[in-house]
Amino acid sequence: MDDKAQLHTLEGVAAAILITMTLVIITQSATVITPQHEMMLDVQLEQMAYDALTLLDTAPSSVTSTNLTECVAGWDMNESNIQNNGLPSLDKQLFLLLPGYLYNVDLTYVQNEALVTKNVIVNGDPTEDSVIASRTVMLTNLSVDAAHGAWIIASDEIKVVEVRLTLWQI
Repeated sequence: MDDKAQLHTLEGVAAAILITMTLVIITQSATVITPQHEMMLDVQLEQMAYDALTLLDTAPSSVTSTNLTECVAGWDMNESNIQNNGLPSLDKQLFLLLPGYLYNVDLTYVQNEALVTKNVIVNGDPTEDSVIASRTVMLTNLSVDAAHGAWIIASDEIKVVEVRLTLWQI
């Protein structure tokens, strides 16, 4: 009597059980999230905003004329300048990094134990599908003096400023 047929049957059953168990384990342990089309666009837009701020903050001076910290340190703090964009170097660089998109930039910092938010670049009112990205920069008296800014910072003080970029599609 030949036992090969029985052996092949047992191998086939064992392989089927192994494949079935593998599929069950994979489908139960991994969560697959498929965002809707609108959500995917928002995620991409938000990632672009974070990437633009990160690039401006970390790029060497050979790539950008001024980095994010230098732009913020050089702000003249003149609110009448907002319609003409209070941070022209930052506005120029964001315009190049984000073509075809509109954006506003706000700076948030603590002054006299109060949280202050200033609109420094205004390009319109954001739409309902706008996204917000932020990056924190630290200013010292040396960085403000080097950028010819108007911040008043003591020599032993560090000013933490949140740069908030609101981005939306045209």
